[in-house]
Amino acid sequence: MNIRLPRCSTISRYAGSAGLMVLFASAGIAGDRPGVTDALQAIQTNWPDAQFSIDVGGMTHGDAILGEPLQIEYEAAKGGYLAYIHVSSHGDIALTRNPATAPRATGTDSYVPKAPLGTEQIIVLFSNKPLDNLFHNGSNSIELGSDRAQAMELVRQLQRSQSGGVQLATRKSHFNVATQDGGTEYTTRSIVYRVQGTAGNRKSGGASGPVPSHVEFEFNSDRLTERGKRDLDEFGEALVTHLSDRSVVLEGHTDSVGTDEYNLSLSQRRAEAARQYLIQSFGLNPSRISALGKGKLDPVAPNDSEAERSRNRRVDFDFSSPGER
Repeated sequence: MNIRLPRCSTISRYAGSAGLMVLFASAGIAGDRPGVTDALQAIQTNWPDAQFSIDVGGMTHGDAILGEPLQIEYEAAKGGYLAYIHVSSHGDIALTRNPATAPRATGTDSYVPKAPLGTEQIIVLFSNKPLDNLFHNGSNSIELGSDRAQAMELVRQLQRSQSGGVQLATRKSHFNVATQDGGTEYTTRSIVYRVQGTAGNRKSGGASGPVPSHVEFEFNSDRLTERGKRDLDEFGEALVTHLSDRSVVLEGHTDSVGTDEYNLSLSQRRAEAARQYLIQSFGLNPSRISALGKGKLDPVAPNDSEAERSRNRRVDFDFSSPGER
C-alpha cells in the first residue's frame, strides 16, 4: 500500500518577532523519549529587528524524502550567520552551521534528510555573530546524541552567548522523513488505515486480525538490517501519533526449516529485538509492547518453496482496541 498520511500542512513563509515559530503543523512529535524537544523550547529570540524568515522547499506529497535535498531559503533585514539544530524522530540531536565567514541577509542552504524515518524538526538559528562556542576545533557539524541533559546544556550555551552580546532570531519547522514509494513495506498512513479500518468500521475499533510485516533481520540472527529498521520506524511513528491509545503484541514467526526448539527461540529473539528497537527509538512505554515467539506453528503459506517459506518469516503486529492495554 502506498497511501501517504498528510502529517503536516505547509505554511510557506513565517516572519515576525516571536521566537520558535512553527512552520509545519504536525500530528505529533516522535522520538522525544528524554524530553529533548521540551528542553529546546527554552531557546528564545532577542533579535526581532532581524525580521528573519525562512521557506522550506523540496517536499514530495508533504514529506521530506530520504536522501533527497530540501532547500532552506532565508532572508532577513540584516546580515547574519546560520546554524541548525536537527532533532530526529528518535530524539537524536545534531548541530550544523553554514560555513560562511561573512554575514548574509539572504541565501539558500541545502539539507539532505537522513534516517531514521518519522517526524523530524529543524530549529534554524540566525545570529549577528558566529556561534563558534558551540562548535569544537572549527568543525561545522556535531552529533549530540539524544540526552535531555545535552539539550539543556545547548540551551544554556546559547543563553550565555546572548548574555555576551549575541543577538539571535529563531525559526522552527517540522516535517516527516519518508522513503520513496516502495522503500518500506508500509507507510505510516497505511498502517493506521489498516488498524483503524475504513470510515464504516472505525467505531468497532478497526480492522480485525494482526498486521503481518516482513521486518528484515540478518541471516540466522536477531540483528535488524537497515531496511528492517526503516520498516519498524513506520510502525513506531504510528504508535506515537495516531495509534497512541493502543498497545501491540509483536508475534515472531519462522519457516519450517530447523527444529521446533530452534525456531521458537529464534522467533522469540527477533520479536524481542523489534520490541526493544521501538521502545528505545521512540520512547514508548514498555508496557504497551509485548513480544511473543511462535516459531513455525502459524504459517501463512505452504513451506514447499523458498518463495513461500519467505512469507512465513515475519513479525505480526497485533494491535489492541483503542484504550485497551
